[in-house]
Amino acid sequence: MTASEDYDTIVKIYQTQIEHSALRQDSLEFQNTVSSTIEKLLSLKSIIHDKLALFSSNETVEDIATKSLKFLSIDYYLALLFSKKQMSQLNDAMAKNKMKLKFLEKTIQLFMQFLVTLQDYEILDSFLSKKIESFEETYSPSLNDLYSQPNHSEDLSGAQKKRQQKIEMFRHSKAMNEKLTFIESKFKSGEMNSNDEEKLRELYIQKLQTLSYQAFTDIEQTLYEVELLRNFTRDSSALSQAQPAPLKEISEDDGGYTEKLESLNKPLLSKQGKVLRNFTLVDQKTKLQSKVRGYGQYGPTMSVEEFLEKEWEENRVLQGGGETQNKERNEDDMDWQDEETYKARKWDEFKESVPRGSGNTMNRG
Repeated sequence: MTASEDYDTIVKIYQTQIEHSALRQDSLEFQNTVSSTIEKLLSLKSIIHDKLALFSSNETVEDIATKSLKFLSIDYYLALLFSKKQMSQLNDAMAKNKMKLKFLEKTIQLFMQFLVTLQDYEILDSFLSKKIESFEETYSPSLNDLYSQPNHSEDLSGAQKKRQQKIEMFRHSKAMNEKLTFIESKFKSGEMNSNDEEKLRELYIQKLQTLSYQAFTDIEQTLYEVELLRNFTRDSSALSQAQPAPLKEISEDDGGYTEKLESLNKPLLSKQGKVLRNFTLVDQKTKLQSKVRGYGQYGPTMSVEEFLEKEWEENRVLQGGGETQNKERNEDDMDWQDEETYKARKWDEFKESVPRGSGNTMNRG
């Protein structure tokens, strides 16, 4: 099968076997289906981005092939799959909640990656784009980031302002859904031909824009669940009781599936120049400087004599400033006698030229 057919199959599996499944979400069969679907989608994503190289960071939406547009929603479906993931094999309820919290945090990151990708390709509409730009941390938004609030906590208009923003969000979302339904009805009735690439492109872009509003709604719902689980798992002593053995069993049953965030390809900066994640600049000079052995580094244990010898070799011992030793008088040393005679004469000449009491007379009455 082609990559497009594989993707359609994976989306269909999610819609039929996961989203509308008759099984309990904490059942082993359901969780195995979720894990295997995640693994397939991650593998397909790797093929699309690495092997086929269908997307490039310096492209615009016009540069993307029409049949490739659907792949921009991969992160959206990955987020939905991770929102269903649980550790049903764990016996400890607190440990289950802790792992569920990690899956939900990953879900939010994937939803945000989906929105940022659409924003980079200028598919996201201006309303949602402004929302994302206002987030303090792009890939880890809070409930307060979703809807702007008054700067002062004493301002009681916050609830009304939030309600107004939610109404506006609902109106935009409803308009997107209605437009998508209208375009799809045109294709079903035959008024629009699937061979018409321009109309098909319009359909794909409209689907992505509709999913963007659904993703924003899902982020809000997930953040409420995250807040609840964080409050519930705050007791760190209870979290330490989680048994590590079942985690190894799960990794073996899932055929090498890992819970790492390898699915995220977060760039440092967006195309608009906004910092998307934290980073540290370390130049070569700083790296070399960190290797220099100085007083800030721990040295080996040594005796006082060894330490002083080492300091002397490295020219770290200050010299001078002490009292000079008086030369031993030697009456037979003619040079010493001449020096002393010269000093005495100089002193006599000074006393003759400066009589006693001829100093500062300004304050004399």
